[in-house]
Amino acid sequence: MFPKRGSLWLLLGPAFVWAATAQGSGELIWWPYLVARYGGAFLALLLPAALLQFFVNREVSRYTAATGEGVWSGFWKMSRFYALPLFFLCFLSFLWFGGYASSGGGSLWSLLHWPFRENQKWGSLFWAYALVGIFSSALVFSKVAYRFIERVMKVVTVITLGGLLISVVLVGSLGDWRAFLGFLFNPLKLGQGVDWTGFDYSKLVTGIVFAGMGGFLNLMYSYWVKDKGVGAAFFSKKISGVLVKEKGEFEAEIIEIEDSEENRERWRKWEQYLNLDSGLAVVINALTIIMTSFLAFVLLWPRRQFPSGWEITLVQSRFFEVSFGALGKGLFLVVAGAFMVDTWLALADGVARQFADFSRAALGRRSMKWWYYLWLSFLIGVTLITMPLAQPDVLLVMVGVISVFAFVFYIPGLWYLNYRKVPREGAKWLRPGRVSGVLLWLVWALYAGLAGWYLWMVLIGRGS
Repeated sequence: MFPKRGSLWLLLGPAFVWAATAQGSGELIWWPYLVARYGGAFLALLLPAALLQFFVNREVSRYTAATGEGVWSGFWKMSRFYALPLFFLCFLSFLWFGGYASSGGGSLWSLLHWPFRENQKWGSLFWAYALVGIFSSALVFSKVAYRFIERVMKVVTVITLGGLLISVVLVGSLGDWRAFLGFLFNPLKLGQGVDWTGFDYSKLVTGIVFAGMGGFLNLMYSYWVKDKGVGAAFFSKKISGVLVKEKGEFEAEIIEIEDSEENRERWRKWEQYLNLDSGLAVVINALTIIMTSFLAFVLLWPRRQFPSGWEITLVQSRFFEVSFGALGKGLFLVVAGAFMVDTWLALADGVARQFADFSRAALGRRSMKWWYYLWLSFLIGVTLITMPLAQPDVLLVMVGVISVFAFVFYIPGLWYLNYRKVPREGAKWLRPGRVSGVLLWLVWALYAGLAGWYLWMVLIGRGS
C-alpha cells in the first residue's frame, strides 16, 4: 500500500537542505561576484537561471518518491553503459569541492588573522582543516545522518535570510531598488557595458548553473527525499550514525506499488508535496540571490570590489559592516566561515550518498551504510588533499563548468526513468503529464545551448 502523506509542515525539509546548501555558492559567491564586477549586466539571467532548477529537482525527487530508491540505482538499471561514463564525470566533478571548506577557513582567518598572521593561505587552511574535522565528527557520530543535516540547514537558512533582509532594508534606497529592478526585469540590458575581450566565460557559466545547486549537485535531492521518507521511500532504510548498530539489511531493490484508486489518490497528494517542496527550495534560493545581488549592486559595484582568491567571502562582509559596523563585519565572517564549511558538509553527505547508491547498485554485496561511510571517508580525504592545491574560486569554478554538462547528460536519463520506465513497470498513473515532459526537454535545451555557447567561445579563443 502506498503510504499516506503526513503533515506538509513536518515533511518540509529537503527544501531547506537544498536552499541552504545552494546559498554557499550562487548566493554568497558567484552572483555577488558577477554584480560587483559587471554591475547589472547579467541580472536579467538571475531569475530564469534559478527557476529552471525547479523542473530538475521535481523530476529527481519524483523518481525516488515513486520507487523508494536513489536516482543512481535508476540510472544503473536503465543502462550500465549510460551510468558508468555519467558516474565517471560525476566523480571528477566532486574531486574539487574542498573549495567550500577553504573559503570558509579564509573567512575566519580574515577575522582573526591567526595563526600565520603574515600568511593568508596557510592561516585559511588551518581553519579549514579545523572546521572540516569538527563538522565531519558531528556528521559521523549523529544518530541519523539526514536529521543532523536538516536541523543544521534549517537554522542556517533562517539566520541567513533574516540577516540579509535587515541589511537590505537598512542599506537600500528607493532609487537603488529602481536601478536594480531595471536590470533584473529588463533582458534588453543583458551584457550592457561588458568588455568581452578575454572575458572569463567559465565564471559566468558557473554563476548561471549555481543559481541553485548545479549539475550533479541537484541529484542529492533524491537522497534527502529518500531519508525523509517521502512516498515509497517511506519503506526504505535510513543511513544511521557509524556507532548505531544496524538491525539487518532492510532495503528492497524497488518497492512495488499496487495499481488501485486509493494508491492513485495518495500519489496525487505526494505529487503536490513534491511541487511544494521543490518550489519552496527555489523560492528561498531566488530570494537569497536577489538580496545578495542587491547588496553587491549598492555596496560593491561602485567600488569595483569583487571576491576572489583566498578572500572569496571577505568583500561580502561589507553587506553587514555597513548596517552593523565592525561587529556586523565580524559576525558575517564567523557566519560565512561556518556557512561555507556547512555547505561543504552537506555536499560531503550528499555526494557520499550518490556514490554509495551507485556502488551498491553496481557492485552490491555491502549495505548502503557501509558504502556511505567508505565514500564519506574518501571525500574527506580528497578535501584535505586538494584544498592547498589551488585557491577556492579556482576549485569551485571547476565544479561549475562540469555542472552545466552534467545537466545535458543526465536530464534525458531522468525523463526516461519517470516517463517510460516507472509507468511501464508499475502503475500507469505514475507517468507525469505531457506538459511536464515538454518543460523538462525545454530546460534540457537551454542547458545544452549554454554548454554549446561556452565551448564555442572558449574554442574560438574569445575567453576562458
